Amino acid sequence: MAGTQKLAFNVLMNWAATGVGLVVPFFLTPFVVRSLGSEAYGVWILSASTVSYLNLLDLGMRSAVIRFVSKAQAQGATRDVQDVVGAALWFRILIALAVAVLSVVLALNFPHLFKIPVTLYRSSQVTVLLCALGVAVTLITGVFGAVLAAVHRFDRLSTIAMLQTVGRAGGVILLLRTGHGLMTLACWELAVITLSGAVVLVSALHLVPACRVRIRRPQMDLLRKIWSYSFVTFIWIIAVQVIINSDNLMVGHFVSVKIAAFYAIGGSLVTYSGQIVSALTTTFTPLASSLEASGKLKELRALLIRGTQATLVLSLPITLALLFRGRTFIGLWMGPTYMQVSGTVLQILLIAQFMSVAVATAGSIMMAIGKHSGPAKFAMVEAALNITLTLILCRRFGAYGVAWGTSIAITLITLSFWPRYIERTLDVPIATYLTLGWGKAVLGAIPYGVACFYADRIWHPHSLVTFFLQILVTLPIYAASIALIFPSERRQVLDRLLSSLRRTPAESAV
Repeated sequence: MAGTQKLAFNVLMNWAATGVGLVVPFFLTPFVVRSLGSEAYGVWILSASTVSYLNLLDLGMRSAVIRFVSKAQAQGATRDVQDVVGAALWFRILIALAVAVLSVVLALNFPHLFKIPVTLYRSSQVTVLLCALGVAVTLITGVFGAVLAAVHRFDRLSTIAMLQTVGRAGGVILLLRTGHGLMTLACWELAVITLSGAVVLVSALHLVPACRVRIRRPQMDLLRKIWSYSFVTFIWIIAVQVIINSDNLMVGHFVSVKIAAFYAIGGSLVTYSGQIVSALTTTFTPLASSLEASGKLKELRALLIRGTQATLVLSLPITLALLFRGRTFIGLWMGPTYMQVSGTVLQILLIAQFMSVAVATAGSIMMAIGKHSGPAKFAMVEAALNITLTLILCRRFGAYGVAWGTSIAITLITLSFWPRYIERTLDVPIATYLTLGWGKAVLGAIPYGVACFYADRIWHPHSLVTFFLQILVTLPIYAASIALIFPSERRQVLDRLLSSLRRTPAESAV
């Protein structure tokens, strides 16, 4: 399969997995909230947010495996692949054992960290314990997931992810309908994670024989090589985890567990829309690493511009629809009770979402070529600014203040750091990056934003079916304006489509 076709196929498979990951929670979340109640659902969200910090103990190893394995594959160095996988696996097993110990400590203290109702004390402890053990399992099997990503087997990873999502949802529905609660859900979550991890491991051993290694202590030179890269990634990951998960924890600690559920509903829509972009940018990391290893710097710069345009073009219709119609959507989806608070949180967080999407391609490329020390440092500055603003604004504006702290922090850091760093690192002028990478996509989205604004005021839907039909009716406005803004890309798509239609069946088979 040609390089472009393979990249397109990987992106499509990632989008398929993302689509399943979006659709399933969309229908599942209202059912879970109604079955558990706002307080128990808030405990579930706080448990997941707290345990997610244990992923920091990955110490950037996943990115290091993708970076070095993809580079070794491009250079045909099979022995280097074996060395990196063996070292990462040895290191991850030690970390997983530490996580298992920490999970007990965390479970014992969890009810005292938040305003957990007395009736949910034991349930919250067991939930946190099992979720944390799931992280330990993921740390070990994640090495093999990184190997599959490094060799561009996103098709296999996406298939496993889709099966995991569907299996998890089926179990949740069955358990809640039969009267089970938080602890049973946590047991099922651990079972699904373990089974999925086992499938990833078997797939990697089958597709990449080089990752069949002995578990033994690696040489110090190799550990230092990996650590020099992964430590910087680790710093970046710490900052990202703080930025992503601190919001729910802040609301749960300073406001209430119940309001944390309201906040999580608005935030979840932002997360879902971000997953669509992540499905695309994830494929850029091994690709950029291969381009850098081959000395193809011109293609690397083109990947930056085209990738930035693609992520914004994909995300902006979702962002604009949620910005102008998010409250209406939440009211139809979750019920009128959640419309005001969750809807307002969503609108504020969409500012942060736009900034994050705009630099997602740049972040993936910097990670791939080992130029991520600058972004890592500024991510820590962003995390500190985020926490500071959140603490200040939360006391006065509650959940809305938490959302504003996040959006203000990422906006200031994104505009002040990324354009200059990209110019210095990849020799792409700031004006070129902002006008071609950001400006064209934003300009093309304006007519659709206007359509969403007026549609929500003069065409109010009374069901989700009507809402989505309205979205489908207005989407051609977006497609037409984007086609006008990107004429050369439009011609390329049409030429490829016509070319494929003109092929004979025999040519298509070849």
